[in-house]
Amino acid sequence: MITNWPLVFFTVFSQLGTGLAFFAWWKDHHGSSPSTRTWQSSAVSAAVAVAASLVAFGGAAEGVMLAAQIGCALLLVLALSALKCSFCGLLAWLAGACCVMSEAVAAIPGEVGTTSGLFPLLLFPLCTVILGAVFAQLKQMGEPDDPAVRYGRFYLPLRVCLWIMLIITAVAPCMAWDDPFMRKSAIIWMQTQLYWMGVIFSGVVIGLSHMGRITLLVQAIVAFVSITGLRTAFYADGVHGIIDMSTLYMH
Repeated sequence: MITNWPLVFFTVFSQLGTGLAFFAWWKDHHGSSPSTRTWQSSAVSAAVAVAASLVAFGGAAEGVMLAAQIGCALLLVLALSALKCSFCGLLAWLAGACCVMSEAVAAIPGEVGTTSGLFPLLLFPLCTVILGAVFAQLKQMGEPDDPAVRYGRFYLPLRVCLWIMLIITAVAPCMAWDDPFMRKSAIIWMQTQLYWMGVIFSGVVIGLSHMGRITLLVQAIVAFVSITGLRTAFYADGVHGIIDMSTLYMH
């Protein structure tokens, strides 16, 4: 397996930063206290993502991935600005959303309307919401540790997106796709342990989410490992990554 780890970290941390920005903005408008720690964590995640992208592409990228880099850099600046400017919070997660969708578009190996084209367009936003929800509801992000509240604040969007991701990632390797790109990736993913680890761990997070607030930190760790595993397999062991312009690191 050939893996460009900086590329994996760029996509995972930019999606984490975007998800945190979205839920921080939501908490600022629906909560009783500002989401200072969540905004700071979003900015840190975006900074890690920007640094990883510079390593992955040897500086500025090209094409759609350049747009992803710019979106991530804007996310970093706006997340810090959101600590004092509420309107910047909206702009922050919108910039992050542009980054995530640019990453998804760059990962399309063929036509957008095909199965292989729709797969990253669905998977990447799902990962963004999952990472944002599972981390934003942590006590470490400033959430109140109230024993009267059985689950984390964002358990519902977390569970819905986890179920959707679990279904599409579990079904993808098992189908005889007409799309040649998707069919080839499915064959490879069926034999990839790291991919199935990501699938199984997403199911584990669903189970943990029903066990109450005591598992919130474990949920976050397992969800991060799950998505990192899926992303690594996506770029290293799928046609999406092999054909994608973002994998020029392959010899």
